[in-house]
Order: sequence, then C-alpha cells, then structure tokens
Amino acid sequence: MFIFPILFTGCMEKNTTDAEEAYMYWAGTKPPADVQVEKGQYWQSSHFTKEYIMYLKLKSTTQWWKLFVEQNNQEVKTDLWIRPDDTPAWFNPSKHCIQYGNNDDFDQGSRFFRDTLTGECYIYEIQL
Repeated sequence: MFIFPILFTGCMEKNTTDAEEAYMYWAGTKPPADVQVEKGQYWQSSHFTKEYIMYLKLKSTTQWWKLFVEQNNQEVKTDLWIRPDDTPAWFNPSKHCIQYGNNDDFDQGSRFFRDTLTGECYIYEIQL
C-alpha cells in the first residue's frame, strides 16, 4: 500500500542554505528582476502550521523595498535588535541600515534592514 508516502510528502522539514531556494520557500516564487538574492538560510518545521526561520541578504531597487515595507505594514524600529544564536555569520547589517519591524501583538522578533548607502537588505523572519 502506497498511501503513506503520498500523504506525508507535504509534512517534511525544509532546510537550505541555497539563497535562491531560501527566497522561493519564503516568497513562494522566484525573485523578481529587481531583486538580487546574495545569501540565504531557511528552515521550516514539518508541522502543518508552517513554522519557519529565515535569513536573507539581497539587493533590491528602492522602489521594490518601499513597496515591500508598505505591503507588509513595516515601520521603522529604534530598539536594539538582539541577534539570535543561530544567525549566520554573513547576516551582518551595517550601522547605515534602517531597521524595520512589525508593531503588533504577534511580533516574534522579525526584523528587516536596508543599508542607506549600498542598498543591501537583510531580512530575518521568524514564525514559530
């Protein structure tokens, strides 16, 4: 009987350090032409609630970033962001970054950074 492999294929953990693959797991699509994904790390539990932790380093146009901030209801944050212990070494927002985050009761510490000089973006998103 082959019922079990079919039923459980969607319940597998996802884990990658491939930048393009991490972006696709997170966004559900390939990056658009105005986004260059440089680094990525993505982990998703096998649980059906889609628990995940994701780190991305990318370069985008100013227009893409503004739209991303607007569509995701991000606002500038001035609090000190404490790096989680599992943060990859390459995830290193500079002092020139503006930090964004959610201001709601469900905020688990996700942060979004954009360097005002280089246009580099660092995205840390957690949903547990």
